[in-house]
Amino acid sequence: MLNFIYLILGLCVLGALVMIVYAYLKPTDNTCVVPDERTALKLEAIDHDKAVFSFLVPMRNTSDQIAAVTDAFVRPYLPQEQFPDAVCWGRLELETARRDDNYFEAVIMNPNDERNLVVTLVLQARNGKDIREVLRHMVDMDVCIYITGVGRKEHYVRRAYITVYGADMANLAGGNYNG
Repeated sequence: MLNFIYLILGLCVLGALVMIVYAYLKPTDNTCVVPDERTALKLEAIDHDKAVFSFLVPMRNTSDQIAAVTDAFVRPYLPQEQFPDAVCWGRLELETARRDDNYFEAVIMNPNDERNLVVTLVLQARNGKDIREVLRHMVDMDVCIYITGVGRKEHYVRRAYITVYGADMANLAGGNYNG
């Protein structure tokens, strides 16, 4: 009976070792957004109540495995409690596959491949205010880029945070508040 318990215990330890070695050796991609290499913020359009800004940010697969990026989106963090004068929403698309329907086109990334993502931020003034006046008092805003995909391991979600400075938006829109 004791030999049977030792056999079961040995098989459990052996199974655990096999799983650890398998998880360690199983290849996966290393797709990530590189926020430190983004381009400068650019003003795309502005009218009385809306301003559209954009910038490029690279997305890289630095591994030796193919990756499938199945979805990506951008989430601006501008709660009305922090800044009640405007609402912000964003769009994310590949530079090589621009779309106007807010849909991210899935992409296969080869090993050591790089693609540029276009981040578009739309700020809409609230309560009939002029967007230029609103942007003169704009606060810094964090933007999170989410990418989801699959490699040889399970489905993943990765994110990268970028701070968009209110002063940069104000300067692009025609002036910053100095009071």
